[in-house]
Amino acid sequence: MCRVTAITKSALALVVSIAAALSSAPADATPPTPSVTDARSLLAVARGGGLLGVPALPDLAAGAATTLASPDFWSNWTHEAITNNRMLLPLPTDIVKPDLFLPHQPITAGTANTLPRMRSPVDIGSVSYRWSGRTKTVRDFIRDTQTDALLLMRDGSMIAEFYANGYRRTTAHHGWSTTKSVISTLVGIAVDEGRISSLDEPIERYVPGVRGSAWQGTTIRNILLMRSGVKWDEHTSEITANDQFLQWIDLALDYHSGGRIGKTRNEFLLALPRVAPQGTAFNYNSANTQVLGWLLESVYARPLSTTIAEKVWRPTGMEADADIMTDRTGAAVASMSLFARPVDFLRFGELMRNGGQAVGGRQVVSRSWVTEATMNRRPARDAADENVGSYGYQWWSGATPRGFQANGFQGQYITVVPESCLTGVRMAHTVQLHPSGDFAGQGNDEWQTLLRAVSRRVGVCRS
Repeated sequence: MCRVTAITKSALALVVSIAAALSSAPADATPPTPSVTDARSLLAVARGGGLLGVPALPDLAAGAATTLASPDFWSNWTHEAITNNRMLLPLPTDIVKPDLFLPHQPITAGTANTLPRMRSPVDIGSVSYRWSGRTKTVRDFIRDTQTDALLLMRDGSMIAEFYANGYRRTTAHHGWSTTKSVISTLVGIAVDEGRISSLDEPIERYVPGVRGSAWQGTTIRNILLMRSGVKWDEHTSEITANDQFLQWIDLALDYHSGGRIGKTRNEFLLALPRVAPQGTAFNYNSANTQVLGWLLESVYARPLSTTIAEKVWRPTGMEADADIMTDRTGAAVASMSLFARPVDFLRFGELMRNGGQAVGGRQVVSRSWVTEATMNRRPARDAADENVGSYGYQWWSGATPRGFQANGFQGQYITVVPESCLTGVRMAHTVQLHPSGDFAGQGNDEWQTLLRAVSRRVGVCRS
Protein backbone atom coordinates (compact mmCIF):
# COMPACT_ATOMS: atom_id res chain seq x y z
CA MET A 1 0.00 0.00 0.00
CA CYS A 2 1.44 3.41 -0.88
CA ARG A 3 2.11 6.01 1.76
CA VAL A 4 -0.17 8.64 0.25
CA THR A 5 -3.00 6.08 0.24
CA ALA A 6 -2.23 5.34 3.87
CA ILE A 7 -2.41 9.03 4.76
CA THR A 8 -5.71 9.46 2.95
CA LYS A 9 -7.24 6.32 4.42
CA SER A 10 -6.04 7.23 7.91
CA ALA A 11 -7.63 10.66 7.66
CA LEU A 12 -10.89 9.05 6.57
CA ALA A 13 -10.58 6.48 9.35
CA LEU A 14 -10.22 9.32 11.83
CA VAL A 15 -13.42 10.98 10.59
CA VAL A 16 -15.34 7.70 10.57
CA SER A 17 -14.10 6.76 14.03
CA ILE A 18 -15.14 10.08 15.52
CA ALA A 19 -18.56 9.84 13.89
CA ALA A 20 -18.94 6.33 15.27
CA ALA A 21 -17.92 7.49 18.73
CA LEU A 22 -20.50 10.26 18.72
CA SER A 23 -23.28 8.02 17.43
CA SER A 24 -22.52 5.11 19.79
CA ALA A 25 -22.16 7.11 23.01
CA PRO A 26 -24.69 6.14 25.73
CA ALA A 27 -28.02 7.93 25.56
CA ASP A 28 -27.42 9.73 28.85
CA ALA A 29 -24.00 10.96 27.78
CA THR A 30 -23.48 14.66 27.16
CA PRO A 31 -21.09 15.10 24.25
CA PRO A 32 -18.34 17.61 25.03
CA THR A 33 -18.51 18.99 21.49
CA PRO A 34 -21.10 19.40 18.70
CA SER A 35 -21.94 16.49 16.42
CA VAL A 36 -20.15 16.43 13.08
CA THR A 37 -22.74 16.71 10.31
CA ASP A 38 -21.13 18.94 7.69
CA ALA A 39 -18.04 21.04 7.02
CA ARG A 40 -19.26 23.91 9.18
CA SER A 41 -19.87 21.74 12.23
CA LEU A 42 -16.58 19.95 11.58
CA LEU A 43 -14.75 23.26 12.01
CA ALA A 44 -16.82 24.00 15.11
CA VAL A 45 -15.48 20.79 16.67
CA ALA A 46 -11.92 22.08 16.47
CA ARG A 47 -10.81 24.11 19.45
CA GLY A 48 -10.80 27.72 18.37
CA GLY A 49 -13.22 27.00 15.54
CA GLY A 50 -10.66 26.84 12.76
CA LEU A 51 -7.64 25.17 11.31
CA LEU A 52 -4.20 25.77 12.81
CA GLY A 53 -1.19 26.45 10.61
CA VAL A 54 -3.14 27.18 7.42
CA PRO A 55 -3.28 30.55 5.61
CA ALA A 56 -6.54 32.38 5.04
CA LEU A 57 -8.40 30.73 2.17
CA PRO A 58 -7.95 33.60 -0.34
CA ASP A 59 -4.19 33.67 0.35
CA LEU A 60 -3.99 29.88 0.13
CA ALA A 61 -5.84 29.82 -3.20
CA ALA A 62 -3.71 32.60 -4.67
CA GLY A 63 -0.50 30.94 -3.53
CA ALA A 64 -1.46 27.57 -4.96
CA ALA A 65 -2.48 29.15 -8.25
CA THR A 66 0.87 30.93 -8.54
CA THR A 67 2.84 27.74 -7.99
CA LEU A 68 0.73 25.35 -10.01
CA ALA A 69 0.56 27.74 -12.97
CA SER A 70 4.34 28.00 -13.13
CA PRO A 71 5.98 26.20 -16.11
CA ASP A 72 9.25 26.16 -14.13
CA PHE A 73 7.56 24.28 -11.27
CA TRP A 74 6.35 21.58 -13.67
CA SER A 75 9.69 21.45 -15.48
CA ASN A 76 11.41 20.64 -12.19
CA TRP A 77 8.62 18.23 -11.20
CA THR A 78 9.13 16.30 -14.44
CA HIS A 79 12.92 16.32 -14.10
CA GLU A 80 12.77 14.90 -10.56
CA ALA A 81 10.25 12.26 -11.60
CA ILE A 82 12.31 11.07 -14.57
CA THR A 83 15.82 11.48 -13.14
CA ASN A 84 15.34 10.53 -9.49
CA ASN A 85 12.03 8.63 -9.47
CA ARG A 86 10.69 11.19 -6.98
CA MET A 87 7.30 12.77 -7.50
CA LEU A 88 6.25 15.75 -5.41
CA LEU A 89 2.59 15.71 -4.39
CA PRO A 90 1.29 19.05 -5.75
CA LEU A 91 -0.77 19.97 -2.70
CA PRO A 92 -1.86 23.52 -1.78
CA THR A 93 -0.99 23.02 1.91
CA ASP A 94 -0.47 20.40 4.62
CA ILE A 95 -3.46 18.04 4.51
CA VAL A 96 -2.55 15.92 7.55
CA LYS A 97 -4.54 17.67 10.27
CA PRO A 98 -4.96 15.73 13.53
CA ASP A 99 -5.30 19.10 15.24
CA LEU A 100 -8.70 19.49 13.56
CA PHE A 101 -10.11 16.78 15.83
CA LEU A 102 -8.24 17.50 19.06
CA PRO A 103 -8.05 20.41 21.50
CA HIS A 104 -5.05 22.66 21.85
CA GLN A 105 -3.68 25.04 24.46
CA PRO A 106 -2.11 28.46 23.90
CA ILE A 107 1.53 29.21 24.64
CA THR A 108 1.53 32.88 25.52
CA ALA A 109 4.31 35.21 24.41
CA GLY A 110 5.62 38.17 26.34
CA THR A 111 7.71 41.10 25.16
CA ALA A 112 9.25 40.35 21.77
CA ASN A 113 12.98 40.64 21.19
CA THR A 114 13.43 42.56 17.95
CA LEU A 115 15.50 40.70 15.40
CA PRO A 116 18.13 43.02 13.90
CA ARG A 117 18.16 43.18 10.14
CA MET A 118 21.26 43.42 8.01
CA ARG A 119 21.44 44.27 4.35
CA SER A 120 23.24 41.23 3.04
CA PRO A 121 26.06 41.91 0.56
CA VAL A 122 24.75 38.80 -1.19
CA ASP A 123 21.34 38.50 -2.86
CA ILE A 124 20.30 35.39 -0.96
CA GLY A 125 17.49 34.57 -3.38
CA SER A 126 19.94 34.26 -6.27
CA VAL A 127 22.53 32.10 -4.44
CA SER A 128 23.01 29.04 -6.63
CA TYR A 129 23.80 25.40 -5.94
CA ARG A 130 23.97 22.18 -7.94
CA TRP A 131 21.18 19.67 -7.46
CA SER A 132 20.19 16.64 -9.51
CA GLY A 133 22.32 17.69 -12.47
CA ARG A 134 20.95 21.23 -12.53
CA THR A 135 22.00 24.64 -11.27
CA LYS A 136 19.27 26.06 -9.04
CA THR A 137 18.80 29.14 -6.88
CA VAL A 138 17.22 29.70 -3.47
CA ARG A 139 14.15 31.13 -5.21
CA ASP A 140 13.94 28.00 -7.36
CA PHE A 141 14.07 25.86 -4.24
CA ILE A 142 11.16 27.73 -2.66
CA ARG A 143 9.02 27.35 -5.77
CA ASP A 144 9.96 23.77 -6.65
CA THR A 145 9.71 22.13 -3.22
CA GLN A 146 6.48 23.63 -1.83
CA THR A 147 8.42 25.62 0.74
CA ASP A 148 6.08 27.93 2.66
CA ALA A 149 8.70 29.97 4.53
CA LEU A 150 12.49 30.29 4.37
CA LEU A 151 14.31 32.54 6.85
CA LEU A 152 18.01 33.07 7.53
CA MET A 153 20.01 34.84 10.22
CA ARG A 154 23.73 35.45 10.20
CA ASP A 155 25.75 36.75 13.13
CA GLY A 156 22.50 37.57 14.92
CA SER A 157 20.91 39.60 12.11
CA MET A 158 18.16 38.64 9.69
CA ILE A 159 19.48 38.42 6.14
CA ALA A 160 16.59 36.69 4.32
CA GLU A 161 12.85 36.21 4.82
CA PHE A 162 10.76 34.54 2.10
CA TYR A 163 7.13 33.39 2.20
CA ALA A 164 5.10 31.48 -0.39
CA ASN A 165 1.90 29.50 -0.91
CA GLY A 166 -0.24 32.05 0.91
CA TYR A 167 1.85 32.18 4.08
CA ARG A 168 2.81 35.51 5.65
CA ARG A 169 5.00 36.49 8.57
CA THR A 170 1.94 36.49 10.81
CA THR A 171 0.78 32.99 9.77
CA ALA A 172 1.59 30.21 12.21
CA HIS A 173 2.99 26.99 10.73
CA HIS A 174 2.88 23.43 12.02
CA GLY A 175 6.37 22.60 13.26
CA TRP A 176 5.65 18.86 13.41
CA SER A 177 8.64 17.05 14.99
CA THR A 178 10.73 20.19 15.43
CA THR A 179 8.60 20.22 18.60
CA LYS A 180 10.86 17.44 19.90
CA SER A 181 13.87 19.77 20.01
CA VAL A 182 11.90 22.29 22.07
CA ILE A 183 11.02 19.52 24.52
CA SER A 184 14.68 18.48 24.74
CA THR A 185 15.59 22.07 25.58
CA LEU A 186 13.01 22.10 28.37
CA VAL A 187 14.55 18.93 29.79
CA GLY A 188 17.88 20.76 29.77
CA ILE A 189 16.35 23.68 31.66
CA ALA A 190 14.92 21.25 34.22
CA VAL A 191 18.42 19.77 34.63
CA ASP A 192 19.91 23.25 34.98
CA GLU A 193 17.38 24.07 37.69
CA GLY A 194 18.06 20.85 39.61
CA ARG A 195 14.57 19.48 39.04
CA ILE A 196 16.16 16.47 37.31
CA SER A 197 19.25 15.17 39.11
CA SER A 198 20.67 12.90 36.42
CA LEU A 199 19.77 11.74 32.93
CA ASP A 200 20.80 8.24 33.97
CA GLU A 201 17.97 7.94 36.47
CA PRO A 202 14.96 5.77 35.54
CA ILE A 203 11.96 7.70 34.29
CA GLU A 204 9.70 6.36 37.07
CA ARG A 205 11.61 8.37 39.66
CA TYR A 206 9.89 11.45 38.23
CA VAL A 207 6.86 9.86 36.57
CA PRO A 208 5.55 7.20 39.01
CA GLY A 209 2.65 6.50 36.67
CA VAL A 210 4.87 4.47 34.32
CA ARG A 211 5.65 1.81 36.95
CA GLY A 212 4.57 -1.61 35.75
CA SER A 213 4.76 -0.61 32.09
CA ALA A 214 7.44 -1.12 29.44
CA TRP A 215 8.86 2.27 30.41
CA GLN A 216 9.84 1.21 33.91
CA GLY A 217 13.60 1.23 34.38
CA THR A 218 14.27 3.19 31.17
CA THR A 219 16.68 6.06 31.70
CA ILE A 220 15.91 9.61 30.68
CA ARG A 221 19.07 9.59 28.57
CA ASN A 222 17.97 6.59 26.50
CA ILE A 223 14.56 8.20 25.99
CA LEU A 224 16.24 11.39 24.76
CA LEU A 225 18.44 9.37 22.39
CA MET A 226 15.48 7.42 20.93
CA ARG A 227 16.91 4.22 22.38
CA SER A 228 14.21 3.27 24.89
CA GLY A 229 13.48 -0.12 23.31
CA VAL A 230 9.73 0.52 23.55
CA LYS A 231 7.70 -0.36 20.44
CA TRP A 232 6.72 2.37 18.00
CA ASP A 233 6.42 2.47 14.21
CA GLU A 234 5.30 5.68 12.52
CA HIS A 235 6.86 4.98 9.12
CA THR A 236 4.87 1.97 7.98
CA SER A 237 2.23 2.60 5.31
CA GLU A 238 -0.06 0.01 6.89
CA ILE A 239 -2.68 1.99 8.79
CA THR A 240 -3.38 -0.74 11.33
CA ALA A 241 0.31 -0.87 12.30
CA ASN A 242 1.20 2.84 12.23
CA ASP A 243 1.35 3.83 15.90
CA GLN A 244 1.12 7.55 15.24
CA PHE A 245 -2.12 7.28 13.28
CA LEU A 246 -3.49 4.79 15.79
CA GLN A 247 -2.73 7.19 18.62
CA TRP A 248 -4.41 10.13 16.88
CA ILE A 249 -7.52 8.01 16.37
CA ASP A 250 -7.54 6.86 20.00
CA LEU A 251 -7.06 10.41 21.29
CA ALA A 252 -9.88 11.70 19.09
CA LEU A 253 -12.21 8.87 20.12
CA ASP A 254 -11.50 9.54 23.77
CA TYR A 255 -11.98 13.29 23.37
CA HIS A 256 -15.23 13.14 21.41
CA SER A 257 -16.79 10.38 23.53
CA GLY A 258 -15.93 12.00 26.82
CA GLY A 259 -13.55 9.16 27.73
CA ARG A 260 -15.98 6.32 27.01
CA ILE A 261 -13.90 4.85 24.20
CA GLY A 262 -10.37 5.42 22.91
CA LYS A 263 -7.36 6.30 25.05
CA THR A 264 -5.77 9.36 26.57
CA ARG A 265 -2.13 10.12 25.82
CA ASN A 266 -0.89 8.40 28.96
CA GLU A 267 -3.12 5.37 28.51
CA PHE A 268 -1.77 4.90 25.00
CA LEU A 269 1.85 5.25 26.14
CA LEU A 270 1.39 2.78 29.00
CA ALA A 271 -0.03 0.15 26.64
CA LEU A 272 3.07 0.07 24.41
CA PRO A 273 5.21 -3.08 24.79
CA ARG A 274 8.98 -3.37 25.01
CA VAL A 275 10.63 -4.90 21.93
CA ALA A 276 14.35 -4.43 22.68
CA PRO A 277 16.65 -3.77 25.64
CA GLN A 278 17.09 -0.07 26.22
CA GLY A 279 20.21 1.55 24.80
CA THR A 280 20.81 -1.08 22.12
CA ALA A 281 19.20 0.34 18.97
CA PHE A 282 17.96 3.65 17.55
CA ASN A 283 14.26 3.76 16.68
CA TYR A 284 12.61 7.06 15.81
CA ASN A 285 9.84 6.93 18.38
CA SER A 286 7.49 9.83 19.05
CA ALA A 287 6.28 8.07 22.20
CA ASN A 288 9.71 8.79 23.71
CA THR A 289 9.16 12.53 23.40
CA GLN A 290 5.63 12.26 24.74
CA VAL A 291 7.04 10.55 27.83
CA LEU A 292 9.48 13.45 28.13
CA GLY A 293 6.47 15.76 27.97
CA TRP A 294 4.89 13.75 30.79
CA LEU A 295 8.16 14.10 32.71
CA LEU A 296 8.06 17.89 32.35
CA GLU A 297 4.41 18.05 33.36
CA SER A 298 5.38 16.10 36.47
CA VAL A 299 8.49 18.00 37.57
CA TYR A 300 6.89 21.42 36.97
CA ALA A 301 3.40 20.37 38.17
CA ARG A 302 1.65 22.40 35.50
CA PRO A 303 0.50 22.02 31.89
CA LEU A 304 3.29 21.75 29.36
CA SER A 305 1.96 24.78 27.49
CA THR A 306 2.53 26.90 30.62
CA THR A 307 6.06 25.55 31.09
CA ILE A 308 6.98 26.24 27.45
CA ALA A 309 5.65 29.78 27.82
CA GLU A 310 7.46 30.49 31.09
CA LYS A 311 10.75 28.74 30.37
CA VAL A 312 11.27 29.15 26.61
CA TRP A 313 8.73 31.33 24.81
CA ARG A 314 8.87 34.49 26.96
CA PRO A 315 12.55 34.35 27.93
CA THR A 316 13.50 33.92 24.26
CA GLY A 317 11.38 36.93 23.32
CA MET A 318 9.03 35.24 20.85
CA GLU A 319 6.82 37.73 19.02
CA ALA A 320 3.54 35.77 18.99
CA ASP A 321 1.57 33.19 20.92
CA ALA A 322 1.87 29.58 19.82
CA ASP A 323 -0.33 26.50 20.26
CA ILE A 324 0.24 22.89 21.24
CA MET A 325 -2.19 20.01 20.75
CA THR A 326 -3.43 18.04 23.76
CA ASP A 327 -5.70 15.17 24.65
CA ARG A 328 -8.99 15.40 26.54
CA THR A 329 -7.21 15.68 29.91
CA GLY A 330 -4.88 18.49 28.79
CA ALA A 331 -1.82 16.25 28.42
CA ALA A 332 0.28 17.60 25.55
CA VAL A 333 1.09 15.58 22.43
CA ALA A 334 4.65 16.76 22.97
CA SER A 335 6.25 15.06 19.98
CA MET A 336 4.76 16.86 16.98
CA SER A 337 2.12 19.47 17.75
CA LEU A 338 3.71 22.90 18.13
CA PHE A 339 2.24 25.62 15.89
CA ALA A 340 4.16 28.90 15.74
CA ARG A 341 5.28 31.63 13.40
CA PRO A 342 8.34 30.71 11.34
CA VAL A 343 10.16 33.75 12.70
CA ASP A 344 9.75 32.37 16.24
CA PHE A 345 11.16 29.02 15.16
CA LEU A 346 14.07 31.13 13.86
CA ARG A 347 14.46 32.77 17.28
CA PHE A 348 14.60 29.29 18.81
CA GLY A 349 17.29 28.19 16.38
CA GLU A 350 19.29 31.33 17.06
CA LEU A 351 18.99 30.62 20.80
CA MET A 352 20.67 27.27 20.22
CA ARG A 353 23.33 28.69 17.90
CA ASN A 354 24.27 31.13 20.65
CA GLY A 355 24.76 28.41 23.26
CA GLY A 356 21.38 28.92 24.94
CA GLN A 357 21.46 32.71 24.92
CA ALA A 358 18.49 34.55 23.43
CA VAL A 359 18.58 37.60 21.20
CA GLY A 360 18.89 40.33 23.82
CA GLY A 361 21.39 38.41 25.96
CA ARG A 362 19.28 36.33 28.37
CA GLN A 363 20.66 32.85 29.12
CA VAL A 364 17.64 30.55 28.70
CA VAL A 365 19.37 27.17 28.87
CA SER A 366 22.99 26.42 29.76
CA ARG A 367 25.68 26.33 27.09
CA SER A 368 26.78 22.96 28.44
CA TRP A 369 23.32 21.50 27.77
CA VAL A 370 23.25 22.87 24.23
CA THR A 371 26.63 21.27 23.51
CA GLU A 372 25.66 17.94 25.02
CA ALA A 373 22.22 17.82 23.38
CA THR A 374 23.39 18.71 19.89
CA MET A 375 26.88 17.17 19.71
CA ASN A 376 26.49 13.94 21.71
CA ARG A 377 25.12 12.18 18.64
CA ARG A 378 25.07 8.60 17.42
CA PRO A 379 24.50 7.25 13.87
CA ALA A 380 20.88 7.43 12.71
CA ARG A 381 18.88 8.00 9.54
CA ASP A 382 15.73 10.07 9.12
CA ALA A 383 12.91 8.90 6.85
CA ALA A 384 13.99 8.74 3.17
CA ASP A 385 17.23 10.72 3.68
CA GLU A 386 19.90 9.63 1.22
CA ASN A 387 22.73 9.80 3.75
CA VAL A 388 23.12 8.36 7.23
CA GLY A 389 23.21 11.14 9.80
CA SER A 390 23.36 11.15 13.58
CA TYR A 391 21.00 11.87 16.45
CA GLY A 392 21.53 13.46 19.86
CA TYR A 393 19.02 14.56 22.49
CA GLN A 394 16.16 15.05 20.02
CA TRP A 395 18.47 16.89 17.58
CA TRP A 396 19.72 15.64 14.21
CA SER A 397 23.03 16.25 12.49
CA GLY A 398 22.95 19.30 10.23
CA ALA A 399 24.35 20.55 6.94
CA THR A 400 27.98 20.79 8.10
CA PRO A 401 30.28 18.77 10.39
CA ARG A 402 29.60 21.02 13.42
CA GLY A 403 26.01 21.72 12.47
CA PHE A 404 22.79 20.41 13.93
CA GLN A 405 19.13 20.50 13.05
CA ALA A 406 15.55 20.02 14.24
CA ASN A 407 13.55 17.94 11.73
CA GLY A 408 9.82 17.73 11.14
CA PHE A 409 7.43 15.82 8.88
CA GLN A 410 6.94 17.33 5.41
CA GLY A 411 10.21 19.20 5.56
CA GLN A 412 10.22 21.43 8.64
CA TYR A 413 13.82 22.30 9.52
CA ILE A 414 15.58 24.52 12.04
CA THR A 415 19.23 24.30 11.03
CA VAL A 416 22.33 25.77 12.65
CA VAL A 417 25.59 26.21 10.71
CA PRO A 418 28.15 27.26 13.36
CA GLU A 419 30.97 27.57 10.81
CA SER A 420 29.34 30.68 9.32
CA CYS A 421 27.20 31.79 12.30
CA LEU A 422 24.14 30.94 10.22
CA THR A 423 20.68 29.87 11.39
CA GLY A 424 18.11 28.75 8.83
CA VAL A 425 14.44 27.86 9.08
CA ARG A 426 12.47 26.13 6.37
CA MET A 427 8.73 25.43 6.77
CA ALA A 428 7.00 23.42 4.06
CA HIS A 429 4.43 20.82 3.02
CA THR A 430 6.78 18.62 1.00
CA VAL A 431 5.77 15.01 0.38
CA GLN A 432 7.78 13.16 -2.28
CA LEU A 433 6.84 9.67 -3.48
CA HIS A 434 8.48 6.96 -5.54
CA PRO A 435 6.48 5.61 -8.51
CA SER A 436 5.56 2.66 -6.27
CA GLY A 437 3.88 5.12 -3.91
CA ASP A 438 6.47 4.65 -1.15
CA PHE A 439 7.68 7.71 0.69
CA ALA A 440 10.69 9.27 -1.08
CA GLY A 441 11.55 12.29 1.03
CA GLN A 442 10.65 15.74 2.23
CA GLY A 443 13.47 17.91 0.91
CA ASN A 444 16.16 17.54 3.58
CA ASP A 445 19.10 16.68 1.33
CA GLU A 446 18.41 19.57 -1.04
CA TRP A 447 17.82 21.96 1.87
CA GLN A 448 21.20 21.11 3.35
CA THR A 449 22.86 21.48 -0.05
CA LEU A 450 21.30 24.94 -0.35
CA LEU A 451 22.50 25.94 3.13
CA ARG A 452 26.05 24.88 2.38
CA ALA A 453 25.95 27.09 -0.73
CA VAL A 454 24.67 30.04 1.30
CA SER A 455 27.31 29.38 3.94
CA ARG A 456 30.07 29.51 1.30
CA ARG A 457 28.74 32.77 -0.11
CA VAL A 458 28.39 34.61 3.22
CA GLY A 459 31.71 33.28 4.53
CA VAL A 460 32.95 32.48 8.02
CA CYS A 461 31.76 34.18 11.18
CA ARG A 462 32.66 37.86 11.42
CA SER A 463 33.18 37.73 15.17
